[in-house]
Amino acid sequence: MDAVRRLAERASIPLEFESNPASQQQKHIKEVLWSIHEQITQRWQAALMNEAAGQVARDYLHKRGVSDEAVKLFRLGAAPEAWDDTVNWAKSKGHDLAVVEQAGLIIKKEGTDRYYDRFRGRLIFPICDEQSRVIGFSGRVLSGDEKTAKYVNSPETPIFTKGKVLYALDKAKRPILDIGYAIICEGQLDTISCHSRSIPNVVAPQGTALTAAHVRILRRYTDDIILCFDGDTAGQRAAARSFDELLTANIPFRVATIPPPDDPDSYIKKFGQDQFVQTVFQAKPFFQFYIDFWLPNMIPRATAGEERFAD
Repeated sequence: MDAVRRLAERASIPLEFESNPASQQQKHIKEVLWSIHEQITQRWQAALMNEAAGQVARDYLHKRGVSDEAVKLFRLGAAPEAWDDTVNWAKSKGHDLAVVEQAGLIIKKEGTDRYYDRFRGRLIFPICDEQSRVIGFSGRVLSGDEKTAKYVNSPETPIFTKGKVLYALDKAKRPILDIGYAIICEGQLDTISCHSRSIPNVVAPQGTALTAAHVRILRRYTDDIILCFDGDTAGQRAAARSFDELLTANIPFRVATIPPPDDPDSYIKKFGQDQFVQTVFQAKPFFQFYIDFWLPNMIPRATAGEERFAD
């Protein structure tokens, strides 16, 4: 239906729908959730830019070299370190807390009628759909508490299915069409770093492994897809684990290997965007990467006697 609506908008053709009560209710719920997500995005943007609660996040972004322009473009925000900031915000806006819970922003305390915030003391990355509507969030912890998950993501909701969302696709889809290929990085900061350095054809999977569904979405824009995960062992394993999923999409893939221990963000900062693009151009076909990655682990080391025999 989203595709039909977009085509109708382009052609200025009004759509007529059957008056199905269930369909109308579902549409209404989505519109309410889109509105709540847009409003809380603005609230967290203001907290990052203007409030003392956003100072830690501002310091972190400065340390990571994220420009003010990138902060505005990607609508980054800061969730205050409080258990009830979003709860109180929702009450002040007159929102039904049950609906705000459905949006994934607050959680109901078990066995009570009380709610608490899902995102607390975190740098907030809004997640948008292809129409640039905010549909979810990813929050990065800034406190350094080892017991706290590094990232907290929105749960799946009527407007957000993480296996079908690519971070920054709303900004990258036109550049992908113009440039002719897409680069898939692991995380939001890698993606933002690329966009900030005139490499705008970059996206990232959102809070999940790369799936065939992600690739099918990208096929709308290009058949040339390059994975560019982190250069460490974990990043390369993540690329290798994508093999089965990517194979089902039935299109060719390539893998660009960032020399460890860098990720795309740190590599670009060290060597510049031209060197990064050159590394991307040297990407291997997926089968070649897969063989090169796993073969050393499959062949046992020769014993001293075997070495003598080989000699």
